Amino acid sequence: MKKILLFSVISYLSIFTVFAQSFQLSDGSGTISNGDTITHSSSQTNVTIEAHASIKNISANVVRTLVKRTEIVIIPTTKNSFCWLLCYPPFINESPDTIDIASGHTDNHFVGDYRPMGTTGTSIILYTFFNAENTNDSISFVVKYISGVVGIDDANPNITVSNLYPNPAVNNVSIQYNLDGTHNAELEIRNVLGSIVKTIKIEEMQGILSIDVSDLTNGVYFYSFIANNTIIKSKKLVIQR
Repeated sequence: MKKILLFSVISYLSIFTVFAQSFQLSDGSGTISNGDTITHSSSQTNVTIEAHASIKNISANVVRTLVKRTEIVIIPTTKNSFCWLLCYPPFINESPDTIDIASGHTDNHFVGDYRPMGTTGTSIILYTFFNAENTNDSISFVVKYISGVVGIDDANPNITVSNLYPNPAVNNVSIQYNLDGTHNAELEIRNVLGSIVKTIKIEEMQGILSIDVSDLTNGVYFYSFIANNTIIKSKKLVIQR
């Protein structure tokens, strides 16, 4: 199994602490910053791919902690689930039970399981840990589960998509793209709990798309550029005013 830390945020930690007052994430490779995307992959398509994470309570109080799974893009024939103290069936998206994490303590129960079921491709899942008493007190990370292939960024080398810019953003962001004749394209923006807060249909085959984000509050979001039901690019967007 190959694991790659795709990107992390260093200069924006002061923003993230507003949304993760109580939590710190890590795995076998080190600290996971709020909103990081991590890739877990296997050349085989008949094995379970696992994503482990440890969550530390960095606050001064005991925190009743829940975890939520949000499926961003899922290959229909695959299956996925997660364990959080208990291992839940695939239809459970939010843990029914909390784990009480004492101040300064780390919980190692979380495991995301992805079963390709013989299918080649990439699925993307967002996991969010949050305070049961205050959902704004949360921390998230994204996992790309890849089976048998390099990844979604290589799905169509003729499609080119830039990152959203500027990032951090204030009121507007832009993205440059060339869809090479591809239709049914859109850009989705989700909040840290995985809810879609903005969807923009893309009509032209190439150009620069400008997006008004003045209605979004300060914080961390995730955007996905989707063409023909395939994510071409999925990364983090920060709104800072």
